[in-house]
Amino acid sequence: MIYDIIIVGSGPTGVASALGFVENGIRPLILDVGYEPENAEVMNENLFDYRKNHNSFRLMIGEDYEALHNLIYKKTIFPKLISPYMRFVIRNAEKFSPADENGFMVIQSFAMGGLANAWGASLYRAMDDELRYTPLKSSDLLPYYDRLTEEIGISGDEDDLTPFYGSTKGLLPPLGLSKKCSILYSRYKKKKRWLNDHGVYMGKPRLCVLSKDYDNRPGYRPDGLESWFPHLPYVYTPVYTLQKLIKQDKVIYHKSVLVKFWTRERDYLVVHAEDINSGSMHKFQCKKLVLAGGTINTAKIVLNTKKDFTTKLPIFDNGLAQVPLIFPFFIGRKFETDTMGFESLDIVFDFHDRNLRLKGSILELNFPLRSVFYDMLPFSGRTNLVFIKYFLPAVLVVLLYFPSSIENAGYLRLRDNGTLEVYSQPYKFDKEVIKMVSRVFCKLGALTHPLLIKFAQPGFAIHYAGTLPMVENPVKDYQCNKFGELYKEPNVYVVDGSLFSYIPAKNFSFTLMANAMRIADHISGMLKSNEEGIN
Repeated sequence: MIYDIIIVGSGPTGVASALGFVENGIRPLILDVGYEPENAEVMNENLFDYRKNHNSFRLMIGEDYEALHNLIYKKTIFPKLISPYMRFVIRNAEKFSPADENGFMVIQSFAMGGLANAWGASLYRAMDDELRYTPLKSSDLLPYYDRLTEEIGISGDEDDLTPFYGSTKGLLPPLGLSKKCSILYSRYKKKKRWLNDHGVYMGKPRLCVLSKDYDNRPGYRPDGLESWFPHLPYVYTPVYTLQKLIKQDKVIYHKSVLVKFWTRERDYLVVHAEDINSGSMHKFQCKKLVLAGGTINTAKIVLNTKKDFTTKLPIFDNGLAQVPLIFPFFIGRKFETDTMGFESLDIVFDFHDRNLRLKGSILELNFPLRSVFYDMLPFSGRTNLVFIKYFLPAVLVVLLYFPSSIENAGYLRLRDNGTLEVYSQPYKFDKEVIKMVSRVFCKLGALTHPLLIKFAQPGFAIHYAGTLPMVENPVKDYQCNKFGELYKEPNVYVVDGSLFSYIPAKNFSFTLMANAMRIADHISGMLKSNEEGIN
């Protein structure tokens, strides 16, 4: 059988493109490894109440001590990914796609829904200046942003961040705020004029977290489970849309296969994939191939197809600084147990004189395990635990994102043994900018200092981009045109983060999804035109 469309991957861009094809009357085949969570308990109570009445070792630590990963191994990974019930997200990733990391942290997923199973749930529209390295304008993506907002259910507000986050059309009401975030927001409003004059703006994030019942899913409840369990009904992941399309028989979902490369036969493409259970190879034929395996895996498939073991493709990630904010009045208090990590704030630093815009997510620390912070402190083991117990309730953390582009890219290369070589120099952070950020928070009554700020290594933000850049007129191998078609590879399209040579200082997932739908619309139009020509 020759399929009209084969999509590789079921992450945000794979599912968004599938939705685009379906709405054009096309039934795509999705090829995926497709791991799903196993044996997750069903909890109908607050996490903190559950821990009082039950043995929570299996939930919090795991039978294989998964949650102590950051203590046991040298490689530190994001807190959500160490939860025992979230480990399926990165299951066998190092087996299927081994990587030799040199200064760049590689996290891959072969799960149904991809890394979005553990995403931070922030979804933002891009402004024109944030698309300046691409042949796109924000207006090109507008109808797709609107359609995805309807599909997903995004909470947010019309506030001081609207000029940076775009239209509020279709948004659900915003979530509430934790106590410390409420205090910080109140102080911001009192000093708003001075802060705005200095390029500082604060408001609510745009989150794919339901603030009320929506599309047969319940609104959020403050249960503290957001970092421990997958597929919470009030937090959207692409799995919800994918499962809906599968149930409606509008897509064909073929799991347990790992796509390796493609070849060509006459007028169609042949996708070669390995059965992960038997090791046997399968062939799937199609007219159009859509690569949505994620920036790293898509690049690997392209390089493997070309048998290119010398070319170094650019790769980069957002720079990330972790800024602690200390509220002395809360030292020794108990954690808020009737709130959740999503009841947060965003802050934007728009430094015109430096042509620099930063975005920060201001988060509570009531959800990660204490082991995440244990090795950050210089005291004895027992003292570290006591310090964490009494000090963490007084702390917010700002995940401060920096823009990144081809100019500070490392590289990705495929070796002939199938291992990826991924390299990056450490990102450079402007010390004066860090001091300015610190002073702003101190002016808001939250104590911090540049010496307390921790800078993550490249790759830690997991916002990978840049390997197969989209340009107006491709003239080189490994470039793509405005519609994601790979240079000298007709009918092969890229729809994920590989396309972007610049990523702003905010989560870019929503833009990647909207762009994937835009490309799906274009491909659908071509298929329909071809059919009409034949008829």
